[in-house]
Amino acid sequence: MFKRYILNQYFFNFKNILLKKSISKELSENGYMKCEKRFSFQNLDLQKYLNYKNFDFVDSKKKINDNDLRKIYLELKSYGIIEIIKNYLGNKIFCYDNSIFTLGKETAKNSAWQPHHDTKGARLKIYIWLDNKNLFTHPLYYLQKSHKNIKKWKNNLGTRFPDLNVDKFDTIFGDMGDIIIFDTHGIHSHYKTSTVPRSVIELTFEPFGLIHRLNSTNIEKETQRLGLKDLDKYLLS
Repeated sequence: MFKRYILNQYFFNFKNILLKKSISKELSENGYMKCEKRFSFQNLDLQKYLNYKNFDFVDSKKKINDNDLRKIYLELKSYGIIEIIKNYLGNKIFCYDNSIFTLGKETAKNSAWQPHHDTKGARLKIYIWLDNKNLFTHPLYYLQKSHKNIKKWKNNLGTRFPDLNVDKFDTIFGDMGDIIIFDTHGIHSHYKTSTVPRSVIELTFEPFGLIHRLNSTNIEKETQRLGLKDLDKYLLS
């Protein structure tokens, strides 16, 4: 009998074929997309999340408070981005991370700072760039179409691909307000060699259901661990 994570991968591959008219072609084909509209930051003061005395770290996350987070989600909804996410993942979705993700001056080649996938099946992340475009910062590296590959792994090492040449990856440099969506089942990231800081709003979306990682057997535990929010209930609250 197939394990849940294998069924999840086959399900989304078939779904992308059967529902290709309603799913973003760029996202379903390449594994990532840059949205046409830029985020406005209207009525948002994000400086409290960017107030670092120095950047002597590899990376840092600061949680976004609920008031600011609702403004962000409502603007994304007005752009049709929540609809894109639901078409791709399904109607029952939980969101988490919900933070400002800042890269500092330190370099790194371990943990997530090497090519990898996230072991969650189809799952989407949104990055909203908070800096002007700078080709000396660390980009989002993404191995195009790798989200379609059926992957098996026994442990964390099986999800890492340290020997993949960086030239095989698309390099995505954002500009202020750019909204990037990518499937974390695709192979992404690479060694952090840049010492130029940059920040993004990071939001994560994961489906709930019988064949998904989030399901009735673990939802309470994962809600406590990750601070999951039911997307529909959160937007309506």
